Amino acid sequence: MNKCDITEDTIYQCFAAAMQGNNLTSTAKSFVDVEEYENQVMYPEFSRWARKAGYPKIAELFLKVAGEEKLHATWLRKMYENMGIPPRGEDTQRAIDALETIRKNSDTLIEADPKTVIEKALKVAIKVEQREYRDIYPSFRDQAIQAGQHEAAEIYQKVINSEEQHAQWFEAALKELEVAA
Repeated sequence: MNKCDITEDTIYQCFAAAMQGNNLTSTAKSFVDVEEYENQVMYPEFSRWARKAGYPKIAELFLKVAGEEKLHATWLRKMYENMGIPPRGEDTQRAIDALETIRKNSDTLIEADPKTVIEKALKVAIKVEQREYRDIYPSFRDQAIQAGQHEAAEIYQKVINSEEQHAQWFEAALKELEVAA
């Protein structure tokens, strides 16, 4: 992998999409798996990149969002106390593998072109958060409503609102980075 090889599409492969299941419990397990992945793996790695590239404020933003992703999983876990640790979803494992591939070369890529790598990470973070709040989680909320699980629907709505806020934070950070020298 060289400077030209890191693209938004390459980084976007690090995104794991939660999947709607046949019932609320399987949907919740997929949701928790993905939110914990973003908390434990994806955003901490993006934070490491930003810190290494010399962007400590962006590094802190990635960690802040990582913390909120954990909170999302915690909200839903409270409803499904017997959930335990959900099995690793196929898409989450694929995302972990993609991130491992990038991680092997990320330090070299950051040294070669730090601003571009962080711009691309921010653009991917925006896409991830937008996809979650626009497409994925509204269907989870609607599934909960149809099942008469209003508490779960309220949690998903709270997460939708939070994911939209994350996208806005990342958009503001990207704008600030683009205007920086």
